[in-house]
Amino acid sequence: MSAPRASDPAEAGRPTTEKVRGVFGRIARRYDAMNSIMSLGLHHRWRRRTVAEAGLTPGSIVLDVAAGTGDLAFALAGTGLPRRVFATDFVPEMLDIAKAKAESLPGPTELVFEMQDGQALTYADESFDVVTVSFGIRNMPDRRAGFREAFRVLRPGGRYLILEFTAPRSAWFRPFFRLYTGTVVPLLGALLAGDRASYQYLNDSIMQFPPPERVAEELREAGFAVVRWVPMLFGAVNLHVATK
Repeated sequence: MSAPRASDPAEAGRPTTEKVRGVFGRIARRYDAMNSIMSLGLHHRWRRRTVAEAGLTPGSIVLDVAAGTGDLAFALAGTGLPRRVFATDFVPEMLDIAKAKAESLPGPTELVFEMQDGQALTYADESFDVVTVSFGIRNMPDRRAGFREAFRVLRPGGRYLILEFTAPRSAWFRPFFRLYTGTVVPLLGALLAGDRASYQYLNDSIMQFPPPERVAEELREAGFAVVRWVPMLFGAVNLHVATK
């Protein structure tokens, strides 16, 4: 059997630590603006739904994995309920932007920024009430390790929330989605961020991410007792909610 060609979609969309660090390090400065443009502003709505499903209570301790530039961590902290929110990432350029943005944020919740790999967290068992990851799990070379780590650091009854893209199965919407993410998004990446290749990878990684049923099965294998998902954007975005 011949080795896969570099141009194969399956290979192009497969994450590695070096690839992910390189991609997000390069696009960090334009990440927020590109998110708003590419999602047509819908990412704010998806993030609000994630916060609503988190089951936050006064004094919660929250871990946001692959926090990027911090928007979900800030939304969680903005409720005023958590005592502390840990915003973690393994791309320093993204975390630096999150730290700078946090300087102007009010509120009683303490924000902690740390370099962490979601596949090998350094936190003790049962340290958090809620663990979240938004648009980051598909960029983990070993997402099952990420699931196991989330389970390990959650307290009994804690929630793990995963907000992620996947290829929609809607017969009418899927062609439009593939055209948009496969052609328009890389073009926007080239024109606005000067980096077509990074945004082509993001499209390829979406197409390689498994459907919600398979994600749910992997979460159960990691030990989560109750697993459900909330489809949005005709199934192109899913919010997975797993309870320990």
